[in-house]
Amino acid sequence: MRQAFNIAVVLLLGYLMADRALMRAQAGEVGTITCHQGAALVKGDALKKGFGDVAASSQGENFLSNCLVTGRGEVGSLIARE
Repeated sequence: MRQAFNIAVVLLLGYLMADRALMRAQAGEVGTITCHQGAALVKGDALKKGFGDVAASSQGENFLSNCLVTGRGEVGSLIARE
């Protein structure tokens, strides 16, 4: 049982490392922006929709937090990457 757990952990770590490496390789592609740029776009979009400054800032910060944790996010047709 312990050996199966160790194998599962190693496979999971390998998957996460490969995913990060692939994400870094795709970061320079056309149509990608940084997480900070995506957060600014989300905030601007919220302001256009009529949200107040505090609510729009909160949405931008939420996007930034999510993007930094997961390493990616989407703003319309643009892809934000870490």
